[in-house]
Amino acid sequence: MPTPASKTGPTKAVRVTVADRRKRLIDARLEGRRFEDIWRELGYSSRGHATKDFHRTLEKHIAEQTASAEVYREAELMRLDDELGRLTGLYAKVERMASQYDDGQYLPFVDRLLRIEDNRRRVAERRAKLQGLDAPLRAEVRTLNAIDEEIADLTRQLAALDSEDRETADPEGAES
Repeated sequence: MPTPASKTGPTKAVRVTVADRRKRLIDARLEGRRFEDIWRELGYSSRGHATKDFHRTLEKHIAEQTASAEVYREAELMRLDDELGRLTGLYAKVERMASQYDDGQYLPFVDRLLRIEDNRRRVAERRAKLQGLDAPLRAEVRTLNAIDEEIADLTRQLAALDSEDRETADPEGAES
C-alpha cells in the first residue's frame, strides 16, 4: 500500500532540496563551470543526470515565462477590446449629437470624431502587434561574394559531372 507522500508526490522538504540544488546548478553553469566539475559536488549520481536536470530546469522556466507572457497578452487584449468598445460607443454618441446641428456647427464634432477614430486605429495597431500580426517578413540577404562563391561551386560540380559522363561513355579512353 502506497504511503500518503507517494500518492501526492514529493514532500515539501524534498521539493525545497531539489529547488535549492537546481538553483546551485544554474548558478554554477552561469559561472562557466562544467558539468564534469560540479555533478558530484551538487549530489547528482552522474554527469548525465546533472545535465538532464539542468535542461529540465531551463525548459520549466521557459514554459513558465511563456505562460506568463500569454496571460499578460490575453489580459491586455481584453483591456484593448474594452477600450475599443468604449470608443465605438463614444463615436456613435458624438455622431448622434452632431446630426442635430447645422453644417456650420458640425465642425467641432468632426474634430472629436477624428480624434476618436485615431484612438481606435492605435488600439487596433496595438492588438495586431500583441497578436504578432505585424511581425516583419524574413528575407534572405546574400552578398555578391556569397553568390559568386555559389556560382563557382556549382560550376565545379557541373565540371565534375561532365568528366564523369565522359569517363562512363568512353571508359578505356579508346578512340573511334
